[in-house]
Amino acid sequence: MMHKRILCVGASFVLLGSAVCAVTPTTKNATGFTREEVYIQSKEKCIKFDSCDLKQVIFRTNDGSLKRESKDDLDMYWTKMYASYVTSSLAEIEKYAFVQFIRGCVFTSVMLPGGKVETLFNVVRVHGDVPEGKMLFRHPDWVVDSNDEDPVYSSDTSISDNRHFLYQWTLPHGAWNPDLAQGNLYGEKQVTFPQLYVTDRPTSAVLFSDGSAQNSSLEFRMCLYKTADIPKNGAGSDIDFAQPIKCFEWEQSYVYDHQSQSWARPHGVVEECRRPLSEEEASVAKTLRDWFRRHP
Repeated sequence: MMHKRILCVGASFVLLGSAVCAVTPTTKNATGFTREEVYIQSKEKCIKFDSCDLKQVIFRTNDGSLKRESKDDLDMYWTKMYASYVTSSLAEIEKYAFVQFIRGCVFTSVMLPGGKVETLFNVVRVHGDVPEGKMLFRHPDWVVDSNDEDPVYSSDTSISDNRHFLYQWTLPHGAWNPDLAQGNLYGEKQVTFPQLYVTDRPTSAVLFSDGSAQNSSLEFRMCLYKTADIPKNGAGSDIDFAQPIKCFEWEQSYVYDHQSQSWARPHGVVEECRRPLSEEEASVAKTLRDWFRRHP
């Protein structure tokens, strides 16, 4: 989910027929993205969903990295996701909204002097399903990926009651690329073309100068719904609240192999994300919850 605030504890810093086309998982396509899917509803489906004013849904991912230039630098890797939809006119632009689901974890690993690799859950994320709003970045099962109680992706009730306020739009609309320029916020500037988009760049995988690594093993499912079908306070484990119009599955997978001193990109969530918390991790989680409860 965008707007994550991250704190690393014990690490070195704080922190129209279903039509799908142009899927290239390993190399960038002509648009400059690693992967792209364009979806257009069939006539039968748009009648079923009462969504014939939804003209197109676009999903894109892009892999990025910042390679170290010296032994004192950081080595960073990430995957960024873009999701956009186009309606037939401006009148229907708030009729649809995205909800993202997440499974997996971010964890730290380090090789001990004897060659054993030790792992630790010590990265904290903001999430709307916990009373304190912050939790260890660890989701063994699918949950709604939201920073507040509203499941709508990129909504923020502390900023506005308009669930689309933080959605973005750009011109020219036909070649939107949020990496080239910051988009206009829907809630701040009148949109001129019926297309909105959201982005996500999860917590990066990092190799620190001391040899420890922050690993990212995350699966995502970004889905488009009719806004009226999305509850306003359903963040968390209720993932079957409505039938989506279209979903797009993507992942950010960077797990450091300390033996070979290289990054692996396993498909799916690694088993590490499903292991129980150690006593130390449970104690850290409790300490964090207590601290954040006193310092909201």
